[in-house]
Amino acid sequence: MRTRARTAWRRSLLGWMVLVVLGGPAATAVPAATLRWKLKPGETLHYVMEQQTETSDKAGAQESKVTLSQTINWGWAVKEVGPDGVADLNLTIDRIRTTIASPIGVFTYDSDDKQEPQGLLAAGLVPFLKALVGAPFAVKMSPQGELSDVKVPEKLLQAIREAGPAGGGGANIFSEEGLRHMITEVSLALPKEDLEKGKSWTRQIKIPSPFGDMTLETVYTDQGPDPSAGPDVERINLETKVEAPPPPEGAAFKINAQERKGTFFFDNAAGRLIKSQVAENMEAVLTINKIEISRRNTATTTLKLESDGASK
Repeated sequence: MRTRARTAWRRSLLGWMVLVVLGGPAATAVPAATLRWKLKPGETLHYVMEQQTETSDKAGAQESKVTLSQTINWGWAVKEVGPDGVADLNLTIDRIRTTIASPIGVFTYDSDDKQEPQGLLAAGLVPFLKALVGAPFAVKMSPQGELSDVKVPEKLLQAIREAGPAGGGGANIFSEEGLRHMITEVSLALPKEDLEKGKSWTRQIKIPSPFGDMTLETVYTDQGPDPSAGPDVERINLETKVEAPPPPEGAAFKINAQERKGTFFFDNAAGRLIKSQVAENMEAVLTINKIEISRRNTATTTLKLESDGASK
């Protein structure tokens, strides 16, 4: 009798262990999720973007470093949402705070400060930064979060024209192409297909650089629900590979090390991005006329939803 009892107990224990190991009835499968942006006419999403960058150059015995610290307050005003779910938005910078430290000095600007900075850097940057604040970018957003039909405000285009060569051409944010890139990259573009943990999708974009367009191929991977970030919040990781354009004639450019990784947190119940963080590092060598210039660049960008609701 005792032998039968021991045998039954062992079988019961073995069966329980099999259920635990194999994830039987005691385990709950996470269903596939359809992630979509859900915007309503009249509401405004308020995001805060923080950017920290550091660029170090070394040519022989000469070294230089430029750091940028920037905070941008965004307002995403939803004007209309069509039957197909495509929304018409006005994206507006409500406030911008910038600090740049370089070998020629330190520049600090706050659009809320009535006293404007002076100096060489200020003369080139302040008119453009002033034009940025309050200028609505008209865009369209699909239910997947893809931004298109970006219209740069005329007063910004005028500021770029007046800046001339100092505006940087198509090489940076101080250009029409640079502004379009900045706008399209503030959103999270989702796939049309359902997502489940471990599923990936790829997105390729081009960004302006001094030598031409750089190609960024980003792989997004769904990490499944993240209860620590809130109910119905999906965590998505990204990793990017960068392909540099060919250097100008008589020069050579080589990327020795590059890494760009980040995390997005998407509230699927509310249908919006609640926060993200992307960090990147790059080490490259540029050779011009037999002069070798080593460059190291680090950057961190965070985006956080402050509030949403009806426009005030």
